[in-house]
Amino acid sequence: MKKLLTSAAFFSFVFTFSCSKSSSSNNNNNSNSGNLFPLALNNVWNYRLKYYDTTTGSIIDSSNFSLTVVGQNTVNGATYFELQNSGTGNDYWLTNLNSTTIGSIDSVNSVQYYTLFASGTGDSVSSISSWPVSISGTCTGMDYLYAYYADTTLINLDGTVYSNSIKNVVVLTDCSGTPVLAQVYFVKQGLGLVRYVQYVISPNNTLLLQLAWVLESETLTQ
Repeated sequence: MKKLLTSAAFFSFVFTFSCSKSSSSNNNNNSNSGNLFPLALNNVWNYRLKYYDTTTGSIIDSSNFSLTVVGQNTVNGATYFELQNSGTGNDYWLTNLNSTTIGSIDSVNSVQYYTLFASGTGDSVSSISSWPVSISGTCTGMDYLYAYYADTTLINLDGTVYSNSIKNVVVLTDCSGTPVLAQVYFVKQGLGLVRYVQYVISPNNTLLLQLAWVLESETLTQ
């Protein structure tokens, strides 16, 4: 299973190295009513992927891709939906654990059920969960998940406003424990992932913009 977003190897909601996450319980009513991510067969989200020069901040490349719900499977008492990335061919399995939490599956070492995204109760200075990441060979780093208030307002280039979106941050540390990558997820309740931004963390802890997903349109059946 691969997450939504990372260049280190979403989604590792595009993110593409494989790793084992901390487990979480699955109490899913399988209804999209009030859920963060509207998961139903044939739902489509269309994004613009932008790559940036980490030195100048200028866009160096861009392309369009989509996430489409192409399948579903009920495991461990919850229905997981398969989202396919048209740009990479990667598949992501997601479920709404409840109205504030998105879960996923990792089957790298064994089947693991884990929390991928959660609405926090405040700007967190401590991670709410963490999991090991296989970086190279026997070298293992860590991902740390931070949750935040649902009070972030995003304005896309086309003027679309996403008020009260929820922000999560995942910080990747390398095998020595040094932070090297920051992934910022913005989810709008009932709409799903509206933006993803990835930063390289420099040796002096400066965030250098590397890539971004920007939601351009969506087709939701539920």
